[in-house]
Amino acid sequence: MAVFLTVLKVLGIVVLVLLALLLILMLLVLFVPFRYQFSGGINDPEGDTRAFHLDPKKDISAEGNVRWLLGALNVTGAVGGQEEGSGAARVELRIFGRKYPIEKLLGKKEELREEEKEEKPKEPEEKKTLEEKIEAALQRVERLSRRIDDALRALQTEYGVRAKEVIIMRILHMIEQCMPTQWGLAGVLGLGDPARSAKVFAVQGYLYPLTAGHVAIGTDYELYRYDLQGAARGKIRIITFVYGGIRLLLSRDVRRLLRRLRRGPAPGHRYTNGNNKQAIAAGNNQERIK
Repeated sequence: MAVFLTVLKVLGIVVLVLLALLLILMLLVLFVPFRYQFSGGINDPEGDTRAFHLDPKKDISAEGNVRWLLGALNVTGAVGGQEEGSGAARVELRIFGRKYPIEKLLGKKEELREEEKEEKPKEPEEKKTLEEKIEAALQRVERLSRRIDDALRALQTEYGVRAKEVIIMRILHMIEQCMPTQWGLAGVLGLGDPARSAKVFAVQGYLYPLTAGHVAIGTDYELYRYDLQGAARGKIRIITFVYGGIRLLLSRDVRRLLRRLRRGPAPGHRYTNGNNKQAIAAGNNQERIK
């Protein structure tokens, strides 16, 4: 009996340790931010009299880095660049300092897919007449049109309007939380004509309340010149999307709207114009009855 109790005790401790580790891992994933940093630019120091004089593979470059948990997970990517002279993307993944060749893994997956396609026997395709193809296309368009009409009608109901406001507010909040905390754009932008080039400063003046301290762009009044460099960094927390999704699901109007959209239009029923007040009122009455 004592041995049995000792075994149960050990198993209980192991289970508690595993649950604690699982809880810690879940909290880390939810609350530790993914820090991102991106930079890129167009290398055009001399300019040209031609508007399209750049070589995208050489003159345009971009690179980015995403880190999590003090670099335990590190993903780096780059594309273009004057030194490489190639437009192919380069991606590098490191987990706890160990490098994993993503490009080779992706290449192997593509090879396996091609092999599977070759191994699968090709089934004879039934040839359809032109009339049957047109009829099938018209049916798809009709179904899509009915779904869109039904969705617009649902959004114009009382609960649909309230749900739309909640969804927009939550999406804007999530976007705001993910926006870069630091960003900047600098360089020279010439449009080949003094009048057009002067508009660069005009646009900066209009956007000054938003770009003050972040954007510093000069201009070239004679040549087409796109010598620009930009960078941005920020952080994203998974809890932001989890919290936003929970808030949406807790909204009674959003749940009602989702059920309404999932149900779709009644078979064989056609709706009138979404601006028809009588149709909207009738729809509201039907929803209240249901």
